[in-house]
Amino acid sequence: MSNKSEKEIIIRRFFTNLYTKEEAERFFSDVKDPGNDILIDTIILELEAESQLRGNSDTVNYQLYKQEARQLLEHIEKKRKIRFRRITAYIAAMVSVFLLSVYIFRYIKTTETSSLIYSETTYGEKRRLVFSDNSRAMLNSCTDISYPENFGKNNRRIRLSGEAYFEVKKDKVPFIVETARFDVQVLGTAFNVKAYDEDETVSVTVNDGRVQVSFSGASFVLGQKEKVTLNTRTGEIIKEIREDEYSFVWMKGGLYFDRTPIRDIARELERIYGCHIVFKEGQVFNNLISGEHDNQSLESVLQSIKYTSGIKYMRTGNQIIFYK
Repeated sequence: MSNKSEKEIIIRRFFTNLYTKEEAERFFSDVKDPGNDILIDTIILELEAESQLRGNSDTVNYQLYKQEARQLLEHIEKKRKIRFRRITAYIAAMVSVFLLSVYIFRYIKTTETSSLIYSETTYGEKRRLVFSDNSRAMLNSCTDISYPENFGKNNRRIRLSGEAYFEVKKDKVPFIVETARFDVQVLGTAFNVKAYDEDETVSVTVNDGRVQVSFSGASFVLGQKEKVTLNTRTGEIIKEIREDEYSFVWMKGGLYFDRTPIRDIARELERIYGCHIVFKEGQVFNNLISGEHDNQSLESVLQSIKYTSGIKYMRTGNQIIFYK
């Protein structure tokens, strides 16, 4: 058996909560080695697909799972001497063990000498943050972010799941935004990152300056008004020039869809309006929707989707069923 195969087995066993003490020690050592990043990320993506977390239409429960896991990681930060095995067993009865393990992994990977700060927004909420270097961020709905209380000397690194607009103070120390699908590195600029774990498409749009976006096996430098989009299902990457400001309209309460998969739109509506959207079983929904909505009610957006795509809906309280 090759070393890589043994390593992969150990990593998988950790994420499925089936490891021995020796394997856990080996895992914690492997996590700190940058050479294992691609392998670990690949395993996480495969296990996410297997657990159907990303494909789960119940975004409300998915967000609640993440919130519970994050609260427990804050507990880990305060009491670092508690054994990880004990904490994992404690959480197993509450949330997905795999989801929790991913959060513990990301915690280990991003922890520096400074204490981590966790911030999150709920349905329909937006929030502004100021980091220790006076860089700023505005978080969109159902977004969570972790960052050191004080940035280190070698980098300014944060972890993001969701959407945020960053205004980064210029400095020789690189500012790095990590997401599940890509990393963004800058020295000083203003840009938008949309990277919800559950969405089919993720993107980076530059408003001012330049950024480097690194995917697995590909890297792009984006200049002012440029955008790169990754379709996580097909692997297609599109780089384009966007002279408009549509990527930033969410900060003013607007909505903009540009050839957006209908399932991504459903998740976005869930995050903004706190509703729950399901798709009728047995029907195919591969529609790509385009359109702009300026501070519209949920009913107005649903009517617009019906008019442009032919997708009908039935609304019962907080639940909406899409059908054809």
